[in-house]
Amino acid sequence: MDVASRLAPPKLVRVVIADDHPVYRKGAAGLINGCPELEVVGEAGTGAEALEGIRSLAPDVAVVDLGLPDFDGIAVIGMLEREGSATRVVIVSASEDGPTIYRAFAHGARAYIPKVSSGDLLCSTLLRVATGESVIPPSIQSALTRELRARRDRTDEPLLTARELEILRMCADGLTSAAIAEALFVSVPTVKTHLQHVYAKLEVSDRAAAVAQALRRGLLT
Repeated sequence: MDVASRLAPPKLVRVVIADDHPVYRKGAAGLINGCPELEVVGEAGTGAEALEGIRSLAPDVAVVDLGLPDFDGIAVIGMLEREGSATRVVIVSASEDGPTIYRAFAHGARAYIPKVSSGDLLCSTLLRVATGESVIPPSIQSALTRELRARRDRTDEPLLTARELEILRMCADGLTSAAIAEALFVSVPTVKTHLQHVYAKLEVSDRAAAVAQALRRGLLT
């Protein structure tokens, strides 16, 4: 190693923060910039702004609020993964329930931090994530463990009910909610309720995604 290399300052971990609450965003930025190994290079208040900032700035880590006003932090992760982004995402949220935490990690979050976490935890998490680690703080471990056990206990049960599968097959055939309701002698709201249950179970947001996910899982044959 030459003298210039030895004297060069260490590379800072570059961070983008996305949160729709300016007070939290500015507070988090101050805490992060107070850590000598970290540097906030961009801020965003919506999911669209977060994606734009991450694409243009290519930070090492992005701190993304789960509940952004246009689309949530998990949707941001999905879009970045489809684009092949190298930025690692840390989800922050006021929610500490097991299903939400599980969903975040299942979709690619590298860490999940409650918004009430200390500045020390936030900074140490960002540094660990920047090196490739995944971080599950002690405060959420019990909730995540309970969710994992609940999911394990449900593995022997069919994911979708017979009626939900029937309706999903009709969706795959291109039938509208009204046509499905007429064929099954139920109301349109009943069909839509079943579809909402399907979306929740398959962790999607529309019928096209539900059909695609069901096909990947072998539920539609």
